[in-house]
Amino acid sequence: MNFSISKRIGLLAFAAFAMAPAAAWAEYPEKPVQIIVPYGAGDAIDGTARVIAKLLQEHFKSPFIVRNVAGAGGGVGTAEAAKAPADGYTLLVASTGALTARPIMADAGYETDDFVPLAELVETPIAVAVAADSPLTSISDLVTAAKDGEVTFSTPGPGSSQHVSMSDFVDQQGIELTHISGDGGKGAVTKALSGEVDFSFVGAPVYKSLAQAGQLKVIGVAADEELDYLPGAETFKEQGFDFTSSVWFGLVVKKGTPNDVIASLDGALKEIAASDELAELYEKFSYNDAFKDSAGFAEVIDASVAQNKKVLGELGLAK
Repeated sequence: MNFSISKRIGLLAFAAFAMAPAAAWAEYPEKPVQIIVPYGAGDAIDGTARVIAKLLQEHFKSPFIVRNVAGAGGGVGTAEAAKAPADGYTLLVASTGALTARPIMADAGYETDDFVPLAELVETPIAVAVAADSPLTSISDLVTAAKDGEVTFSTPGPGSSQHVSMSDFVDQQGIELTHISGDGGKGAVTKALSGEVDFSFVGAPVYKSLAQAGQLKVIGVAADEELDYLPGAETFKEQGFDFTSSVWFGLVVKKGTPNDVIASLDGALKEIAASDELAELYEKFSYNDAFKDSAGFAEVIDASVAQNKKVLGELGLAK
């Protein structure tokens, strides 16, 4: 009799132990979740992250808090996210350059595969802009100026997708440019507006309101077609340069995060993708509707890693 009771208690204890992780995961999140944005407040991607945080908070009925950790073209915030526990309570807004280029260029404090993709949120072309009173009016002007003297430009930071892409273009043209970090897209544009640099090279939507106000000129869009929200801004291809480039942003989480937590976040983000709020966000910031789930985003990341290995290797910038 005693043996039977002991055996039964043992089985019940084992069953409780086996069910505990599933129960804990089912309650996710049990505390506030932070979303690290590796750029300064006020950028379009910061605004995007705050809308996503709001929608996740409404879905889970639990706080999702955006925290800006700027520096090194997104590298500082990405490195901090890589050090976080793999429990789903730290999400990262990952960017093309910080996630897939910086680890190839140097010891960034993390590797691309330290993270698991959740969803691609944004993909947008990159463009060249100059101050309204700049003598540069085309990409040909820019190339000629670089051959005749020093030309400076700014991007969100070293190792950013924009920096890598412009380095590739510079190599194609056989010219030299001096890069100055903007510590974010907004900072890069500010440097161009103030005349601190000759041009900025960031995501095209960042220029929309400034171009409409006549404060800057967009002299080249690295896309296959002109953009409706930047009327009159010709593509590189229209100007005789076979060059396109884009940047993406998406949510990732630390590798090793429980599968049930990842599945819960994936499901929530798929619901958000179909929401009117996200459609309004894309319209507000003139983003392409580029939402991809975890599987689709994984393919995007793999393609970016392969491309960056090729380009950075050819440029002699790989570690």
